Amino acid sequence: MSEIITIGETMAAMTPKSNGYLHYIRDYELRIAGAESNLAIGACKLGHSAAFVSSLGDDELGYFVNNSIRAEGVDTSLVRFDARYPTGVMFKQVLRGKETSVFYYRENSAASHMTEDMLSPSVFAGGKILHLTGITPVLSESCRKLTEKAAEAAREAGLQISFDPNIRRKLWKGQDYGPVLRRLAEQSHILLLGLEEAEVLYGTNEQEKIAEAFFKHEPAAFLAIKNGGQGAYVADRSGGHQIPPHPCEPVDPIGAGDAFNAGFLCGLLEGKSVREAGEMAAIAGALATESYGDIEGYPARDSMKRILEARYGAESGNIQGEVYR
Repeated sequence: MSEIITIGETMAAMTPKSNGYLHYIRDYELRIAGAESNLAIGACKLGHSAAFVSSLGDDELGYFVNNSIRAEGVDTSLVRFDARYPTGVMFKQVLRGKETSVFYYRENSAASHMTEDMLSPSVFAGGKILHLTGITPVLSESCRKLTEKAAEAAREAGLQISFDPNIRRKLWKGQDYGPVLRRLAEQSHILLLGLEEAEVLYGTNEQEKIAEAFFKHEPAAFLAIKNGGQGAYVADRSGGHQIPPHPCEPVDPIGAGDAFNAGFLCGLLEGKSVREAGEMAAIAGALATESYGDIEGYPARDSMKRILEARYGAESGNIQGEVYR
């Protein structure tokens, strides 16, 4: 069975072949985009196993998305195909010198109709980490119930819960989902979030205060605060560490946070310290920005090992044990 299980929506992503406003763009490449499947792919590239739970339209785009994820080594046997609702679609807009913009066409998608009955006991059998994001519970009421049920079932099965709030204001539609995301954070063993997201959840961007707020809850074990080109802060109950950014030449930041998450979780699965896991995460996140597309720049296991050995010595790339329990 897979070490990491994740649940969410992956869309067909229309990526322009040239920069500019979309009303002038004629040519696109078809790719995939989804925070949860990004993480699963990142973990598989780093030599670990991951399974993706989702619903796709029983349509050509759904088959494309599923095949693309499966081709990267992710177990997609738990993906359902829904004949009633379509696969979600997103368009990227890339303007030179500006952040990439995204436009969603995912309302009433197959994934937004996911329900709790997708969670049979076998979903979590043999797993070690369930990774959730704050995207899935805001897609619909049924997705919120699915996310909360998944966290409960995974805990009962002995898995650790990893959570990234991954705040997407466009999906909130004027509602305040802060309480839902805070509740999921409080139930998590591993919290992965951006500095701006921390302000939404905890009302502060001071790293030590964020750590104090997180670790006061019973399950809390590991924290990673992502701050883009400024690096990251990682902590466990024994203390925190500043992680410098890994050198890179960025062209597209989308997908970097998910790569960071994959590197961090894989480090924990290998029994590395929280600092070492943070270093792996920083490398993965930086390399992800050097290619267009969400996943195309994610490092393979051998690449990660070479970088770690060059920077920290020959022992840095070795697997040292099981996930922290």
